[in-house]
Amino acid sequence: MIRVATRRPQLRQRGSALLAALCFAFVMAMVLGSYITVCYRTLQMSTRGMQGTRSIELAEAGMEEALLALNSSTWTGWTINSGTASKTITGFTFDGGVTGQITISITNYNGGGTRTVTVTGTSTDPTTGQQTNRVLTSTSAQAPLLLNAVAATTNTVTFASGGTLDSYDSSKGNYALGGAQAAYNYSAVVTSTKSAPTAASIQLVNAQIKGYAASNYAGGPSYSTSAKLVGPTTPGTTKIDTSRISSSPYQPMFEIVTPASNMSDVTLVNPVTNSTTTIGTAGATSPTVYRCSGLDMTGTTRIIVDGPVRLVVSGSFYVGLHGGTPSISITSNGTLEVFALGDIAIYGNGIDNSTTKDPSRCVIYGTNTLTVPDMNTTVAFYGVIYTPYGDFNVASNNAIYGSVVARKVAFTSSAPVVHYDLNLRTKVLPGLTTPYAVSDWHETTNGG
Repeated sequence: MIRVATRRPQLRQRGSALLAALCFAFVMAMVLGSYITVCYRTLQMSTRGMQGTRSIELAEAGMEEALLALNSSTWTGWTINSGTASKTITGFTFDGGVTGQITISITNYNGGGTRTVTVTGTSTDPTTGQQTNRVLTSTSAQAPLLLNAVAATTNTVTFASGGTLDSYDSSKGNYALGGAQAAYNYSAVVTSTKSAPTAASIQLVNAQIKGYAASNYAGGPSYSTSAKLVGPTTPGTTKIDTSRISSSPYQPMFEIVTPASNMSDVTLVNPVTNSTTTIGTAGATSPTVYRCSGLDMTGTTRIIVDGPVRLVVSGSFYVGLHGGTPSISITSNGTLEVFALGDIAIYGNGIDNSTTKDPSRCVIYGTNTLTVPDMNTTVAFYGVIYTPYGDFNVASNNAIYGSVVARKVAFTSSAPVVHYDLNLRTKVLPGLTTPYAVSDWHETTNGG
């Protein structure tokens, strides 16, 4: 008898099902493995991103620490080595036991000009020991003050009868170069930061401004039919170029720091009428501080500044107010900073800084709140007037090369002239507490 195997097809079906199940399990294992890998990589990237963020935050905190030290000149806890100040700050902790550290380096920390600040923020994973570094580098310099040709800090700027105002760049040469300075002639800014004015706070009566007018008054400056506010591309038929009217005035105000008394200070008595007095030391690397209870120069009295000088006048600062043609002359060796605590009047032959023609070498600081400080001389003035709490009146047609900042500024003569020196925008005045600010902030590495 022949027997027929009837169960063999079932075995084949079971084998096929098992093979299919194994293939499916293999595919699922591959998918699951890939998913786990993706999740792991995502977690790694997320962790790395979190660590990087923490490191950036640490570096930013270090940048603030550097600015604090620069602005306060406090270097306790810093290591000083050949003009470079460095500091390491530890003790930062985050979730998961992650720790942080800040390393700061400031090159040229106590020198003039620009400082370079390099800050590294480091976060360390306690599990793997992996460190994530972020490095920020910036330059830090004192903030600029003299951004405007003429600025009123809380009141008005008035050209009562006429005048002209333009600009040049003393670092490119003297204003007298004319055509060589043409590219800079239209950058002078007249500013009034008077808050919520109900009438025009910049008044241009017959004045001709090559530059801009900025105030908080919505209607812009007031002007007569012969006034001009123009730029280099303003059509010749246009007298007031409305594109050069701004409603965002800005004039920073920094504290005037009158030099503290020191044993090395020199007492300057009011010079004898018609005499000549020389002050300062030619070639000196630091200024000599002179103190005067009051200056009232008359006749042909002359003071020659032949070195770096800081003159502190506790009373009135008068040059020719009571007659004569007195003058203060600044030689090529000299620089002059006047700290006037009382009234200011520059008359006679004024302050002659024409030897260097550098406005930054002659600065008059006024700390009083009087309304009478003024200038009335036919001699050109190369310098800076900074009396943010007192008014300043220019009553003559003398040319001013530099900048004027006062509570209220008035030009009352028929044809005053102001040539704003653009180079002042980068100058730092040593008599002011100018804060340090960072610029060119950038990340120099993404080190993991």
